[in-house]
Amino acid sequence: MVASNNLDTVDIEEVLKFVEEQVLQHTGTRLSGAEKLIIKGSWGGKDYTDIARESEYNTYYLQQKVGPRLWLMLSEALGGVKVKKTHFKEILLKQIKKHYVQLEASKLNSDSLVGKTKFYGEFPKLKSFFGREEDLNCLKNQIRLFNQRCITLIGVGGIGKTYFAAKLVEEIIVENPSLYDYVVWKEVDSYSSIEQIINEIIEALNIEKGNNKSLDYKISLISKHLSLYRCLLVIDSFEKLASSENSKKMIGYEKFFIELAKEQKHSCTIVTSQIPLKEFTHITSNLPFLYWKLEGLDSSAAMQMLYEKGLSGDECKKLIEIYRGNPSELEAVAEKIHRFFGGNIESFFEYRTTVISSRFQAMLHKQFEPNGFLNNLQKTILIYLAKELEEYSTPIPFTKLIDDLKKQLGLGLSIFEIMADIDILEQRSLVERSNDPDKKETRYTLQPVIKKYILIDPLGLIDEKYNKPKKFTQTANIL
Repeated sequence: MVASNNLDTVDIEEVLKFVEEQVLQHTGTRLSGAEKLIIKGSWGGKDYTDIARESEYNTYYLQQKVGPRLWLMLSEALGGVKVKKTHFKEILLKQIKKHYVQLEASKLNSDSLVGKTKFYGEFPKLKSFFGREEDLNCLKNQIRLFNQRCITLIGVGGIGKTYFAAKLVEEIIVENPSLYDYVVWKEVDSYSSIEQIINEIIEALNIEKGNNKSLDYKISLISKHLSLYRCLLVIDSFEKLASSENSKKMIGYEKFFIELAKEQKHSCTIVTSQIPLKEFTHITSNLPFLYWKLEGLDSSAAMQMLYEKGLSGDECKKLIEIYRGNPSELEAVAEKIHRFFGGNIESFFEYRTTVISSRFQAMLHKQFEPNGFLNNLQKTILIYLAKELEEYSTPIPFTKLIDDLKKQLGLGLSIFEIMADIDILEQRSLVERSNDPDKKETRYTLQPVIKKYILIDPLGLIDEKYNKPKKFTQTANIL
């Protein structure tokens, strides 16, 4: 293997091996003899005439027939970067470096050392990663160029927040191993408390213990350490910690995050959560976090993922649309298509079913369960949309939603409360909004997976006793 800092001396056979792997993943075919000749010649700075002179092919065939098709194929296989013969080597060196960066980063684990950076915690292992280059580059720039010190990655369950955060850390550290002294990865579990998280961070950073000290004192210890050293702190799956509605705990969360951001000059904190942090704090304006909502994979990345899972063809585009590019959902449906339909996507669609992964179900359980993340009005809105979409299948106008809820509930609904709760549901990617420019109205719909979950109610959580909103305040209608 060639060291990533010595790529200029990479052997042409290594180049061919790398290129063929990318082409094979993208097209399912290997490079032809003529294509390999052009790659070798271009790498050595030769023109088509020189390449033809040293081969059995003529210049016209290589330059007019093989070359254009090869550069187009490589442009697509290498992630959309435009490849031309004149700067082929420069582009490929960058791609190979990126490839070796990923290989080196994949070896990161707890208590490992990259450059001068020490890693603590159970760092996720990335077997494969697709797309999201734009998101990664934007956040790397926010951290390295604009000194952004607090970032929250939010998104629906299974969308890939954990793997994205891991990928972001990998690229930052491997590209610049001297940027941080420490990287601490802390995954929150359902039994964690804010006190436990703080104690574990203190232990990882080898700070003064202070076991008998107050929570505020411990938070100040971490804040001081982050101001003295260059630390990258990742808190993964924060929504598990924030599921309680205890107001004292909310105040603790707020103090924790405000102190994390306080006077940080060279440190950075990244938090992943299904629920925006501002929903768990009181003084939201004091939280200096950059909120970054992670959406589904784009079509190209999702197609690449499905191809790796053994699926291909135009029907994949329909799968990507139905499951909104959600990696965990696409992985789950791909497994079911192979297991029950022999990999035949068309046969799968004939039965008009929707697969819900266990991870996505768990996320929705957490939303709908008693004392879960959804309040009664939010549940009512989701159930109403699911039933309406089952009958009419077209997005529901906001005005119809309001009128129908008034009739259904027989209560003096506050339009303000409905708007606020729809905003929350949209932020959590539980509802989808579209605008009809002709009728000048806003419409709402649900992902097929969410609609199916509500309609089948697998755990009996969507029951009438949970659906009736508590008495609404008689706030004057704003609309």
